[in-house]
Amino acid sequence: MTGKTVVVPPPLQSPSKLRAFLRRRFTREGTLGLYLTVGFATCALLVVLISFVLDEATDLPAPTGYDRSVTLALRDLQTPALTRIFRAVTNLGDYRFLVPATLVASGALVFAGRRVSALLFLGSVVGGFALESILKIAIHRSRPDLWPALVTEKTFSFPSGHATMCSLFFGGVAAVVLHVTRRQAIRVAAIVAAVALIVAVDFSRLYLGAHWLTDVVAGTLLGLFWVVICATGTEYFARRGAVKR
Repeated sequence: MTGKTVVVPPPLQSPSKLRAFLRRRFTREGTLGLYLTVGFATCALLVVLISFVLDEATDLPAPTGYDRSVTLALRDLQTPALTRIFRAVTNLGDYRFLVPATLVASGALVFAGRRVSALLFLGSVVGGFALESILKIAIHRSRPDLWPALVTEKTFSFPSGHATMCSLFFGGVAAVVLHVTRRQAIRVAAIVAAVALIVAVDFSRLYLGAHWLTDVVAGTLLGLFWVVICATGTEYFARRGAVKR
């Protein structure tokens, strides 16, 4: 005998124990931890993507690459009919639509007895607007100037306020639908509608010459980031039994 202590590794977890662990993740108590983990991972991914886009948007003194090529390419697509369409579409990301729509949606949730959901939905829109405004002031990026824009904007360009706010609102509505119903068809329809509306508003900002591509991408990612935070908070309170499901 040498006197050395032999360390015996612990036995591998048996398949039955592993199945029991995974099964617990989908109980009321276990799913809470799983949901928070997924929410955290999603937020972390969105932060990485936002940082990448921010670096691309601020690294060079003048927009180049995709920003420049997309803006120039869209000039060739412009027609009077498309311009009328996208001027109407872009209003879905305007405060004159979003403010009353947010109040109506929040009021409907309160009326349905989902006060925490209403508060978090309202908070997501208001908080996202504040965050977007701070970034605009901090980065102070100029609007595209490769050709005369089809709309007049007086604020800074990065991130796109319309892209941020429509992602917050329509993404928030989809998140509320996912929270209040388990019907798969309704859930899928809510997600598809939200994605379609967000993409339409985003494209309208590029078509009208109001933003660079990176402005719109950053605004969308920022809005989704805030939606995930608020949706995770809603599910947390719901699964803790604080609100009616």
